[in-house]
Amino acid sequence: MSFFDDDDFDEPTHVADAPRRGGVRAGALGGFGRGGGGGGRSTPGGIDPQTARTRQLVALGVIIFVLLLLVVAVNSCVKSGRTSALKDYSRDVNAVLRESSDEVAVPMFRALRSGEDANAVQTALNRVRGTAEDQADRVKSFSEPGDDNGKAAQRDLELAMNLRAEAVRVIAEQIPAAMSDSGDDATKAIAGQLGAFLASDVIVSQRTKPLIDEALKDKDVSGADISAPKTITDVTVLDPVTVQAALGGGGSTSASGSTTGEVRDRSSEQPQNPDVTHGTQLGDVTVGDQTLAAGTEATLTGRAISVAVTNSGAADESNVEVGATFTADGGKAVSVKTSIPTIAQDESKTVQLQLPASVRAGQSGQLVVKVGGVPGEEKLDNNEATYTVTIGG
Repeated sequence: MSFFDDDDFDEPTHVADAPRRGGVRAGALGGFGRGGGGGGRSTPGGIDPQTARTRQLVALGVIIFVLLLLVVAVNSCVKSGRTSALKDYSRDVNAVLRESSDEVAVPMFRALRSGEDANAVQTALNRVRGTAEDQADRVKSFSEPGDDNGKAAQRDLELAMNLRAEAVRVIAEQIPAAMSDSGDDATKAIAGQLGAFLASDVIVSQRTKPLIDEALKDKDVSGADISAPKTITDVTVLDPVTVQAALGGGGSTSASGSTTGEVRDRSSEQPQNPDVTHGTQLGDVTVGDQTLAAGTEATLTGRAISVAVTNSGAADESNVEVGATFTADGGKAVSVKTSIPTIAQDESKTVQLQLPASVRAGQSGQLVVKVGGVPGEEKLDNNEATYTVTIGG
């Protein structure tokens, strides 16, 4: 028996082949990746590109819409702010022009025709001067609209107010000389400065007012138009002779508040003290040294009229209007009026009225002089008189 035939020797087993390199069989990992044949790619989160683009466009549209709303809102706020600023400016201009009329022009002319001595007149005018200068300074702080019309209106307004302030200053300085025996040059200087008031009226009425009113119209703003009260209504005040007559207490200058039209009757208004009697009455009406009488024809020596007014009530009164209207035969009525700031009970005051220059020498007609009723006044038949007159040279 051969060694190789030993029954106890086992035949050697085969060694297993080494594992193959390369990948894993399909399905070896539990089927991962199975069915990877067709279909489009998805965005993270599982939203397909078309849906994502739609959502982006919607978001962009919302952003644009919000921006448009913001633009409209901002534009509306800007327009509203400009309109409000224009209203405020118009209100400021109206206020200062009214104050210039009431607190500068009226008391200035009242001082000039007061008939008091030079020191008293100059003192009164210096007070007026301070007011006029304060108003001119205040105007400089006004916030005019930023457009060209607003700037031009503001520039012209400042010029007008400066003219008035400077005019009062010069007039006050010239009073002592004008009221002396040799005051011709000073009187001419005063008449010239009154011309500055007339120039300021023209600037306001022909420049400041139209420019602001146009701006208000462009912005569709109503009820805020500029009121431009005149400080000079009768150019005869520019005549040195008229000025000299006023300074001597024998004439009148026509100031702000002297206007054409009816004297205001306030008798239907509620008085401050309804428990007492209120009333005024017309006193003597004189021209020069001639006292007029109703029903009697008279020839007037000039156009200056003195009117006496009495407070016949039991209370002090204010802002009593007094006026005169002349109607030439076959012609139109022309009038002038002024006001008495205050008049105490039982007090009498005389005001000076100057018929306009359009009333010419040689004209005949009816002269009506009237005192306006005060609040609560019941008896008005003694407030008016009519005279037949001829205007003399």
